[in-house]
Amino acid sequence: MQTGRTRRPIADAIVEHEAAVGPADDARGRALAPTVADAPPGLPSPEEEPGGGPRFRRKVRLNTLTARLRTLRADRFRLRLAIAVTLVGAAAFTNRTFLGWGLFATVAVLVVPLGRARSFIVSFVPYALVWFLFSALRSLADETILASTLNLQVARFERWLFGGQLPTIVLQERFFDPARLGWQDYLLTGIHWSYFLVPHAVAVRVWQKDTARFRRFLGAMALLLAVGLGIYFLIPSNPPWLAPDPVNSPAAVQVFRVMEPVGKALGGGLYAASYRVIGESNPIAAMPSIHMAITFLLVFPVWCSGRRWRLVALAYAALMALALVYLGEHYVVDVLVGMLIAAYGWFAAGLWFGRVAPVLRARFARRSAAVMPGVDV
Repeated sequence: MQTGRTRRPIADAIVEHEAAVGPADDARGRALAPTVADAPPGLPSPEEEPGGGPRFRRKVRLNTLTARLRTLRADRFRLRLAIAVTLVGAAAFTNRTFLGWGLFATVAVLVVPLGRARSFIVSFVPYALVWFLFSALRSLADETILASTLNLQVARFERWLFGGQLPTIVLQERFFDPARLGWQDYLLTGIHWSYFLVPHAVAVRVWQKDTARFRRFLGAMALLLAVGLGIYFLIPSNPPWLAPDPVNSPAAVQVFRVMEPVGKALGGGLYAASYRVIGESNPIAAMPSIHMAITFLLVFPVWCSGRRWRLVALAYAALMALALVYLGEHYVVDVLVGMLIAAYGWFAAGLWFGRVAPVLRARFARRSAAVMPGVDV
């Protein structure tokens, strides 16, 4: 049995031989190990390294692989960035109403792994289509006869519900001064505007973590938007800022649309340009609050992500409800109905994907097997 004392000279001899004649080549003439000249700065040479050099060669290989990976990642990021800039530019110079979706596609290009690009497209083309159809049909809800006969009924019902006073007026009289904007005006306006980003970011994250949960989220979103669209046609409703003052309050107290002075204070030109892009396809579609419905819907897929994220989702939904009422965008009734249709959408989608869809798939498989015997379905 050899001891460490007898093995050490052999290792030293191997290192001296490789330093003199170079590393061995394989059958194609490629070097199997790095030479002394290949040593990156800061690493000891094989002669200087105790033990004879294997550790040195492993470090060189690791550093080379790391450098190649960094170069590959940089090239991929440049390609993604070029595609993203092209998408935003195309949206901005062709039809600015699609700029929001151009930004969404930009984020997707930058964050979605290349190996999952096909899955992302299959998942989010229906997602975008649902929103597109909802926005297009929503713009028609104010053209019916009901739009001029029922548009103030929600305001009257809310005033009756709260004993003759509206929560929006109570909050604005207490906390809003049009001559001097406060921190709460900026905070709640920011919460309101975050609706255009946060739900889509959460949707992407849910898709990344669990595609089955994303399918349920997409189904729930489609259901709540369909129900909300039906209510828009049945009960077209003015928001508080658009309702006549005597309807909002017998004393004709004005309801302010708080986000307008906030937007002008932050940058009037930017606010006006952004509003022209996003716009309001139907200003009297306040019942139910889709802002609240979508925000509250986020609580359900996030619920499985841990206590901290549950609290964040609930706090965000609560702040959105407060913002919508305080800013004069929705009545409390609008907010409550929005939460109800969100809960309905989530549980109905769960029932479909958990019970109905498997039964239908099984029946379809049996029919296919009966029609085409011998074919594996």
